[in-house]
Amino acid sequence: MSEQSIERVDEIPIIFHKVKQMGIQERIDRFWPTHGNWQGLSYGQLAVLFMMYVIHSMNHRLSGMEAWVTQHQHVLEQLTGWILTPKGATDDRLGLLIEAFGADLDRLIQYQIEQGASIVQAYALPTAVGRFDLTSFNVYHAVNESAKDGVLAFGHSKDRRPDLLQFKQSLGTLDPCGVPLLTMTLKGNTADDPYYVPAWEQLAETLGNRDFIFVGDCKMGSLETRSKIAQAGGIYLCPLPMTGHVPDQLDEWINTLPVEREDLYLEGKKEGELQKIGQGFEVEKVMTRQEELGEVQWKERWLVVHSDRHAKKQQAGFLKSLEKAEKAVQSSLPKATESVADWEMRLNKILEEQGVSEFLTVRVQETTHTKKHYLRPGRPTADTPYRWETECELSCRIDRQAAAIEAHQQRMGWRIYVTNADPSRMTLQQSVKYYRDEYTVERGFHRFKGGSLPVLPLFVRMDERIKGLLFLLFMCLQVLTLMDFFARRELQKTGEKLAGLVPGNPKMATARPTAERLLEAFKGLHLFVEKRGDVIVGYLVEKLSPLQEKILSLLHLPKEIYNLSFITARVKDDSDSAEDPIGLAVAT
Repeated sequence: MSEQSIERVDEIPIIFHKVKQMGIQERIDRFWPTHGNWQGLSYGQLAVLFMMYVIHSMNHRLSGMEAWVTQHQHVLEQLTGWILTPKGATDDRLGLLIEAFGADLDRLIQYQIEQGASIVQAYALPTAVGRFDLTSFNVYHAVNESAKDGVLAFGHSKDRRPDLLQFKQSLGTLDPCGVPLLTMTLKGNTADDPYYVPAWEQLAETLGNRDFIFVGDCKMGSLETRSKIAQAGGIYLCPLPMTGHVPDQLDEWINTLPVEREDLYLEGKKEGELQKIGQGFEVEKVMTRQEELGEVQWKERWLVVHSDRHAKKQQAGFLKSLEKAEKAVQSSLPKATESVADWEMRLNKILEEQGVSEFLTVRVQETTHTKKHYLRPGRPTADTPYRWETECELSCRIDRQAAAIEAHQQRMGWRIYVTNADPSRMTLQQSVKYYRDEYTVERGFHRFKGGSLPVLPLFVRMDERIKGLLFLLFMCLQVLTLMDFFARRELQKTGEKLAGLVPGNPKMATARPTAERLLEAFKGLHLFVEKRGDVIVGYLVEKLSPLQEKILSLLHLPKEIYNLSFITARVKDDSDSAEDPIGLAVAT
């Protein structure tokens, strides 16, 4: 009597072959060789299996992989050629795996450098622009007093949850698709500034040269960071934080233009269309910084840019904050025992908390009037005795400081960017586009925070395991972004667009498909498995559609990866236990 079952295949073959092309298994086994007491799959094999599980199920819970391997056992064995058992993928084994990854930071960095260099060379990635940024992840872990020096700490939360512990994660990527080449798991209460120079050094070592533009946000704008990158032969682009003398310098240049402005354009939605986005100009300055070995100098271009859209957004938000502050003041009534000075002080404190004290002025007035007070109850008559009482009433008036508001609004939309790139390498026009593409690194964080590779909720607690888990998720992110890059580059070569990826809108076509959409198109493929005594037979039920074959060609994968037909003989092994009775020898 035969036993029949169905296993989902979906996009698992694509994920495996993409991971295989990157050489992850061999490289991990070389960097982290397993010791003699480790039985079953090697670290590299187990890491590859875990990456397939994470990308396919969009879930990184260690406890879920054992069931996932059971559900897809025959599919996985036919793809990998490994002998798999569910007990070989337990959460205990995965915990030891990620702990080994996170225990040695230097080895982790060297692995990233070697793998990144291999990816850049193998896939001929553009290396003109690199980016670096950091974000925070809040977790619901309890405070551990014995691990005060761990990565979990209270700090400035970018998710507006200062009440929760957090850790920080960095990403260094390459344009145009944001392929990540480096990552670091950092303590939650550390500042971002010190990590830009090490990130640039690691990216330069990965690429094998320093001839790339390194783009970062305003936290990269410290004079020390810029000086170190410039002195080391690097090229940077970042906005200056609006602190120190920068606002005064900006006001001076806005009021008295040192050079003529030029209009700035970006590509519109239609091909060949240019859309005006603002104006700008640049000023060349010689920067100096005192270091231990003496004073260092370098030339820097200050790019002063005005964005029309950003100015409108800032002005609308500013006016809204003024209205909010006015309503807060008007709704704050004086207390019975409050004097004029006390109430005025409290109202001014409200304006300071709202950040608009220099634009709004509060004036408290005291009005007195007399009132006849009858000394007997009941309806008064002409002979009813009375006395005159004096009453005081407090009122406030809010005035807008028109001159200060107008000056503040004129500054809106303006930003200073700094770079040491030669104008022949990066014009003012190009600098705007480079910084506008900062979303490429943010897309990686989006996949981590709410996308297909969600970090949260986080169930591991040890520092080494947190670092190791994030390292594996980082490699999963590499897989997805490389798929993005492959598909888009192939479509760009032919000028085609791909349709059929959007559920409910099969005619919608795009030249920029995402890996998630491409993989989603393979959902619903199944493997039929039948056990006939000691023989197991399997074959793919569905036939690949034209869309699925097209996607495989875009990803440079042969359609034969879905040729999963097999006949295997069940082999008995003395080492089989009652808990793990299945051992399969793969035979063709």
